[in-house]
Amino acid sequence: VLCNKRQTKKVMEDRLLFKFLKNEASAKEVREVLDWLDESPANREYLNALDEADFALQIWQTKLRRERLEPAAPKRAPMSLRLRGAVHWASAVAAVLVMGLASGYLLTEYNLSRAPEVTFVSTNGQSTLHLMDGTRVWLTPGSSVSYPTRFGRKHRTVSLKGEAMFEVAPDAQCPFLVKTFACTARVLGTRFDIVADEENNEFSAALLNGRLQVTHNETRGSVVMNPLEIVRLNNGLLVKDKLEDVDNYLWTEGIINLRGLKFEEIVRKLEANFHVRFVVERDRMPSVSFGWGKVAVSSGIEHALEVLRYGSDFEYDYDRNAGVVTIR
Repeated sequence: VLCNKRQTKKVMEDRLLFKFLKNEASAKEVREVLDWLDESPANREYLNALDEADFALQIWQTKLRRERLEPAAPKRAPMSLRLRGAVHWASAVAAVLVMGLASGYLLTEYNLSRAPEVTFVSTNGQSTLHLMDGTRVWLTPGSSVSYPTRFGRKHRTVSLKGEAMFEVAPDAQCPFLVKTFACTARVLGTRFDIVADEENNEFSAALLNGRLQVTHNETRGSVVMNPLEIVRLNNGLLVKDKLEDVDNYLWTEGIINLRGLKFEEIVRKLEANFHVRFVVERDRMPSVSFGWGKVAVSSGIEHALEVLRYGSDFEYDYDRNAGVVTIR
């Protein structure tokens, strides 16, 4: 009975592997096979052998179908011709085995590179994400990052919409790429912040430590950054400056820096972090002048509004039930 159970399990496993080789497996099944391949080199050798056998079987089936359609030979060929044919067939079999081995390796590489993609959206406040290579990602509310369930061997590529802080696990042989609507950032191991706001055509990359290369997707213009530098996209050009205020990146710790922001910029940050909506019932936006000032998200929206009033002149009403802040 135990033997029968083992045989049934192996048959089912082979069926799944054949589905994987033919690109017919579901996303869940692909992840199952990839995890199994990572367990040992013997598993990868078994998959290659399975692919070789399937490839050779297809050759034999094609040959048999052709023989059924072709009329039988009137008489046996001379021995010399039969020997020559045998040598030719042996060479063909060797070629099939080599092709099968190569196709198994290439197909495995192909399936690894075609791992299903996952999109993570930060919907309830700031979120933290750990990728499979050890990279840590912080996302501002409403931002999203897409990444494969299994990174390839040549590069680790993710796509970003919104703002995120990355702390990349170093791997000199497999660079980390962050793709956005405007530019692509290439890193080997570093900590940096990227803003990719396509709706407002805003892109920036701030480097806190390590090295970062930013390349424009269309012009292919490229900038290499050193620590405490920031690159912004200005009229299609990448402009590099010194990073004046590292406090702008304390948002990963739940702190909003108010220094140097316009009122509408502060409003966008408050709306995103506190899940409220601002309505301005006045002809002009209030003017603000903050040479200082930080707000902890944990303190709540009303505390943030009171802090904001210190550097501006406005009144407000807050409807807690509707989540609406009216500026007067």
